[in-house]
Parts: sequence; structure tokens; C-alpha cells
Amino acid sequence: MLNAAKAAADKPARGWLRAIREAIGQSQGDIAGRLGVKRQSYAQFEASEQTGSISMGSLRRAAAAMDCELVYFVVPRGPVARSYAELALIHDPAARHVKATDQSMALRGGGPPDESR
Repeated sequence: MLNAAKAAADKPARGWLRAIREAIGQSQGDIAGRLGVKRQSYAQFEASEQTGSISMGSLRRAAAAMDCELVYFVVPRGPVARSYAELALIHDPAARHVKATDQSMALRGGGPPDESR
């Protein structure tokens, strides 16, 4: 799962904003209009994203203007865990509690544990 996330997160050469904007057939002016800014201001969003200097707030606003959702995550470089669920179980006390509750419910006949957590 972590390798799939890494592959999915490979940024297009010109950035996600431009790639998505072009994929949905919109111009910079179209998106700028939805943001309430001039085309040049939106062009700066794309340039900033390409260089890695865009703020999360600006990225979120641009995504929303394209009817997209910003999904932000960090993927370990080394073998920390096989999946996000395993990583949560290792480092998040609340996740361990959920796993124990699922196991208890399964033992009491409350259905099989939900392996997707």
C-alpha cells in the first residue's frame, strides 16, 4: 500500500494544478475567475506549486476552484510498516483500541473484524 501511495504521489513535471486544470479542459482564466483573482495571480499559484513554494492554503483554494479535494500525506522512505493501518497500530494508541474492540466484537459474534482499518 505504501508503494502504491508513493507511485500515486509522483508529481507531474509541471505540477498537479496545471495537470488537473488541463485534464478538465479549463484555462487559467477560468480557474482565476472562480478564485476571484486575475489570471496572472492564478498563474503564480501554478508556478509556486511547480517550485514547491505554494502554501497549503493556496493549494487548497486552487483545488476547490477546480472542484477537487486536496489530499495531503507523508510516505516513509524506508520500511516503517507494510500499510497505513499497520503504521497507525504501531504509533497511535487510539488505533490499538479500535483494533482490540474489533477483535472483541468478532469473538462475541458481532461479525468479522474490519481489516480495512
